[in-house]
Amino acid sequence: MTKTPNRPLRARITVGKRGGLAGKLIAVGILSAVSGCGERPADLSEVSEAITASIAQTNAAQTGRSGGAVSLRNGVGPAVVQAVQANDGYRAAVIAQAEASAQIAIAQSMRATQVSGNSTLGGLRESGASRGQTSIGAAVGVNVSHLLYDGGGSAADVDIATAQALVMQSERLALENDLTLQVARAWTDVWQYDKRLLLLQTRTSEIDTLVAQIDRLAANGMIDRASVESVRRQIADIGLEAVRLSADRDDARIRFKRYFGALPGPLAAPAELISVTQARAAARDWQQAPALRRAAAELLGARSALVSAQAALRPRAVIQAGVQSPTSEGDSTDTSVGVALEYTFGDGGRRRAQIDAAQARVNMLDAQLGEAHATLSTDLETALGRLAAIEQSMPLIDDQLRLSAAEAETARSQLATGQSSIRQLVDAEIASYRARDRQIAMQAEKVNLQLAIASLTGALGRVVGLDSSE
Repeated sequence: MTKTPNRPLRARITVGKRGGLAGKLIAVGILSAVSGCGERPADLSEVSEAITASIAQTNAAQTGRSGGAVSLRNGVGPAVVQAVQANDGYRAAVIAQAEASAQIAIAQSMRATQVSGNSTLGGLRESGASRGQTSIGAAVGVNVSHLLYDGGGSAADVDIATAQALVMQSERLALENDLTLQVARAWTDVWQYDKRLLLLQTRTSEIDTLVAQIDRLAANGMIDRASVESVRRQIADIGLEAVRLSADRDDARIRFKRYFGALPGPLAAPAELISVTQARAAARDWQQAPALRRAAAELLGARSALVSAQAALRPRAVIQAGVQSPTSEGDSTDTSVGVALEYTFGDGGRRRAQIDAAQARVNMLDAQLGEAHATLSTDLETALGRLAAIEQSMPLIDDQLRLSAAEAETARSQLATGQSSIRQLVDAEIASYRARDRQIAMQAEKVNLQLAIASLTGALGRVVGLDSSE
């Protein structure tokens, strides 16, 4: 041990020969003072009350935001972006991504030179014939260390943190795209159910007028009752459709209020946030799908964890240097420098078991990556197939609507000449209504499918203007 003439920073109190009672009392006083410096931990009931208060505060905040923070004046695109950015779950995902990114710097810091300090305030009692007093004072020390070799464990820890940051980024992107899909779909669904119910109510009013005429004709014996019952059965079927559409509209309005903060008034037709061409182009770029990238990032992290587990079988070398001042005035400062080697010769099989567990996780996540790819491929093919079918069906629906409208007009014009009956006119009006209802539903489904394809591939958030580079 090298002695240097440095004078330490210290306070020294000498208390009698062999310390005496006074020295003991001072030591006890110092310990008592130090032990009383800590804060009292909360007990179970206090923690429970804090949880209840936190839930109540969150509920109040949610209620306070229910007045409609999202503006609908600028159309569906800006409103969807604003609703997504205001969503608590989305904000939490952004913060979680930032937290995971900060963990990279934490892992990297362990590979840098470490500098630490220590201080001691207390007493030293030296035994022996020539030493019979207690010295109370302060000593300080500084230690410096730097990792030389650890078998790649610290580098693997950095890789694990990096992979976890990519996992959280992918989770945020997946939530961003799924949330954008759900918000935009709520708008589309409210629009379509409002429009379909209005169409049904309008056509039902017109048909009710025709039914009244049928009742008068049946009462006068001009048509048989079978015709009346057939028409009434069709009217009952439409009534059941009205109940179903009302329930669907109520569900859509609840979802709309959740995302936009208020119940909707009359909504404009949803503009295509993403075109068919863009949706198909996004499907071809399926490698950027958040779900797929998340699975790949998890596999990357698991492989790094396997490397870290394997590094535990190797020795660890650290270069260290330190300076420690004495407590007693007569002693000198101690300094040290050297290389510390660490190696565990036996641990009961713990490290080998950790390696086996890490390898098993790698195998599991490798299989999950394959499953994620298969699932994404199936979902995209299904959505693209349905989109193609709708594109082929829409011209046919247009033809059907035109023909049914023409049939209803012909039946109405020929009613006075007896060439058609009121029952034929009712049938034509109902066919015209059903064709128009299918047309509205198909328009909404087409928009939602384009959104779904873009959401699966991770392109939707980017297209609508959300910053996906965070």
